[in-house]
Amino acid sequence: MYSREIKECPKSFVKNGKPVFGTFAAHPEKLDIRGVKMPYGVIPLPTWITNLRIKSRLSFYFSLGDFIGSIDFYDSKIFGMAEVIFWNMKTKQKYVYRSIMGPRRRFVPHKLEAASTSCYKKRRYIRISWDRSHEKLSVIFNLHGTSSNPSANTALVASFAKDKCAEITCVLPAPTLRRSSAHYYASLPVHGAITLIPNGEPSQTMPDAEGFSFFDINRTYMKFRSHGEFVTGLGSLDGKAVSFRIQSVSQEAVDSDKYNGNVLCTENQVTPLPPVVITHPYGIMDKWIIQDTENMVDLTFTPLSDNKNRISVFVLRSEYHTIYGVFDGVILTSSGEKVNIRSLPGLAKKYVIRL
Repeated sequence: MYSREIKECPKSFVKNGKPVFGTFAAHPEKLDIRGVKMPYGVIPLPTWITNLRIKSRLSFYFSLGDFIGSIDFYDSKIFGMAEVIFWNMKTKQKYVYRSIMGPRRRFVPHKLEAASTSCYKKRRYIRISWDRSHEKLSVIFNLHGTSSNPSANTALVASFAKDKCAEITCVLPAPTLRRSSAHYYASLPVHGAITLIPNGEPSQTMPDAEGFSFFDINRTYMKFRSHGEFVTGLGSLDGKAVSFRIQSVSQEAVDSDKYNGNVLCTENQVTPLPPVVITHPYGIMDKWIIQDTENMVDLTFTPLSDNKNRISVFVLRSEYHTIYGVFDGVILTSSGEKVNIRSLPGLAKKYVIRL
């Protein structure tokens, strides 16, 4: 059975100018990988210059009532972008809202004890904040509609309570030992509602509901060209909360058996998963096959709806697909327990980034 050592979080993920790698329990005070010396070769550039190559992303995935979606903040130093995308799982209707944010010192915070990130635009107010002393994460958005989308707003509260939350931190070579990529994941129960306000029609507010969420912060020393895909499933199976993150990316560690960011969360337990191969031989809108070589992961992902987003701002060029679909198959926990996945909703993301 595959296993990966889970250590206690160090005070810093950079020591004497070198990255500190590993899989760590719970969360650090800060998710910060700045200060690595010469991450891109032998040219001794100052760290304040190489720090500019660190790109960050903060994501909150939710499955609540009839809706599933994600809220993403992208931090590229020069500019930021916020995106809210969600689907009605019954009707397959898609709702997409984006906002470009101008230069700011930091879009995605380093602190994991208490912090927030926000888009303050009048037509696109989005905020994700958390406070570990109160064991809460809060999500608010107030989004003005367009000709194709209704206005939408929400107020969600997720819980960091230890008996309900599963969390883990992974710091990986990206892809060599010279530079790093840090991931913080938390699987949380969430409570709240979503309101839609179609143009000229009465508002439609879903009843308050209990649901599932997956919180993700990533920081990476980016290459000039990166690509990859990752999938996130979340929901309830046999009365238990289940979520997972599985990825296959160009910045994956050379020794991916020892270092990778694949995890399974069942209730408040976390199982590190082995590296996987993700294939979709008939195109991204046909069935995806997700398998490992340790017989722990054997999944399919059936896409139902795709959202394609191209970004071209300053020196950044990227193309993102966010795909809603369902998972089927089997994942094993570290204790050998079989988790049978049956029509579990989730999202897949496929991207290409050029700097």
